[in-house]
Formats: sequence, C-alpha cells, structure tokens
Amino acid sequence: MKRFISLLLMLSFVVSVASVASADDQSLEDLSFVERAAHTYNSSLKKSVLNVSKSGKLTTTEYNSIYIPVKDVFKSSGATIRWDGKNKITTITNQGHEIILNFSTKTVIPRENQLVVPKEWLQLKNGASSINAFVLAYLFEVYADDSDQERVEWEKQLEFLDIKQTTGIGGIDGYMHVFVEFND
Repeated sequence: MKRFISLLLMLSFVVSVASVASADDQSLEDLSFVERAAHTYNSSLKKSVLNVSKSGKLTTTEYNSIYIPVKDVFKSSGATIRWDGKNKITTITNQGHEIILNFSTKTVIPRENQLVVPKEWLQLKNGASSINAFVLAYLFEVYADDSDQERVEWEKQLEFLDIKQTTGIGGIDGYMHVFVEFND
C-alpha cells in the first residue's frame, strides 16, 4: 500500500510538472517577439554591453539602457546608415538591401529591396536610432533552436546584414551582454 501511495504521489508530481511546463510553453507563444527575446535572457536587465567582432577586431561599448545605437552595431560592418530627419526614418543599407527603422507616425510601404522592422524593437532617444538589446541578440542567436518560427523568418530576411551570429548573455552584473560577429 505504501508503494502504491508513493507511486501515486510521484505520478501526480510528474503530471503537475509537465502541466506547468506545458503552460509555460503555451504562454511563451502568446508573448510578443520582444517579450520572447527578453524572456530568453533576463527581462529584468536595464543596461547593456555591445561586443562587435569583425575581421578579428573587437569593440566593446557599455550603455545605461537596454537599447543599443544602430550606428555602434553597424559602423565596422561596411553597411551605410542614413538618417532622414524630415521623415524620422533611419535606413541601413548593405548588399543592395535596406532596413527601414521608422520612428514616424506614418506607415512606410517597403520597396522590393527594403524591410521595415517593427517599431516595438526600436527607440529614438537624443537623436540616436537604437534597437532593443534582447531583440538584437535573439535575431541571430547561435544557440537558438528553430522552434520560434518568427525568429527564423526574421533571420532569413536579414541575411544581407552579413551578421554571422549573435550571442546574448544576461549577466549577473546587471547588464545584457550582446555579442555580434560579422562575416569577414
């Protein structure tokens, strides 16, 4: 009888753990892309460190925000960055393709070689066009699996940026560490 009760208790524990895990998986699917990216690392972090590697050179910059200026991400990559103050749009151009960062209230209709990223990923502060550190790390995360189909689609669409891989580490030091490695 004791074995039966022990077995029953263990079985109920396994079922309850599986139910909680299943509920967690279900709730992740209901989160926005930014929330899923933040959840992957440590959503409580409020500061970031950007580490950019290109041709064996590493540049490291700290920020008192979770947003990282796109000029710092792409300045060593060979991409061109343009700011259109009249329309409040930043354009990043590489390999004949463009990413549009739209900070205006107007809708931008992309041309064939353009891609407009979601406003939820972005911030315009003190004249700097910035991207959420969690999103930046998550887009090309070397250790990510293909279970987040939206992430996989964005990674494919953004191949022209020539980012080899990213890695994100939510540090116990209070910083979100983002490592961006460009192809040589």
